[in-house]
Amino acid sequence: MQPLKIVLCSHEGEQHFHLLDEVEDTTVVNCPPEAPDELLAAAADMDVFFGKPSVELLRQAPKLKWIQAPSAGVEFVASIPELANADVLLTNTRGAHGPSIGEHAIALLLAMTRYIPDSVRQQDQRIWDRSILYRTCREIGGMTMGLIGFGALGRGVAQRALGMEMEVIAVDAQAVDGTGLIDEVWPASRLDDLLEQSDVVVVTTPYTELTADLIDADRLAKMKSDAYLIVVSRGGIVNEEALVDALKAGRLAGAALDVTLPEPPEPDSPLWDCPKLLLTPHTAGASARKEQRVVEIFVDNIRRFQNGEPLVNLVDKTRGY
Repeated sequence: MQPLKIVLCSHEGEQHFHLLDEVEDTTVVNCPPEAPDELLAAAADMDVFFGKPSVELLRQAPKLKWIQAPSAGVEFVASIPELANADVLLTNTRGAHGPSIGEHAIALLLAMTRYIPDSVRQQDQRIWDRSILYRTCREIGGMTMGLIGFGALGRGVAQRALGMEMEVIAVDAQAVDGTGLIDEVWPASRLDDLLEQSDVVVVTTPYTELTADLIDADRLAKMKSDAYLIVVSRGGIVNEEALVDALKAGRLAGAALDVTLPEPPEPDSPLWDCPKLLLTPHTAGASARKEQRVVEIFVDNIRRFQNGEPLVNLVDKTRGY
């Protein structure tokens, strides 16, 4: 029996690729994304691909049976019809990013409620002025956090919000339970109810055709005027032009985006200097422990694949998650 040929093409998790040495009956080839010619040459007889595929890669890989995406999001499926229709399994690393994204979401919220960016700007100018900040800082305990999406990312945020004595509600497009964290996950049809009741709205849903521009001007208008909006899953779910308008008009207390569309924002994008908007450069999922979890999920799936067992984190290619 021929060893399973695995081609790696990602920097995510690369410092832990050595964990693949523990798996028997495999041939592992590491082709960095910066070496496309090397990748296409290796693709001719590969069985498994770890990375973000392209149309050209699929055409050069007749033996390909399974793609392991190193990310939780798999938006690339929408741009590769050949993949959606191919007899190729697709899995993601759902669950690896939950802890770090959960911590980042809380960090963004605290940065806004405690006016940390304002204090940093004062420090840069050697100013010590607590008069305004002292009167306006807010406690998050007792606030209601509304999660749009209650998958692994949403649960990661919810766990930490509950630890901060917040109330948590959630909506999800799928019929999922609260996994012991919340009493009930509302259907997506109750999104407007969530927006109206939440002091903090956190977007943790995947980007798909159904969620593109999900939070538009009308939905932003349903939020409380003193509410916060945080986006940590993907750009394009919140209409950024409408968000800028709402912030400039004072219709929200603040917003924080870890993801935008496009990334990075264009140099002349109003996001850069929008009042009450905090930007982080798609770092919510970043942590050394997350990098290891990504590869551990892959190693577990390789063994499952070899043994003919169901893979974890199998993606429905028609839904895009």
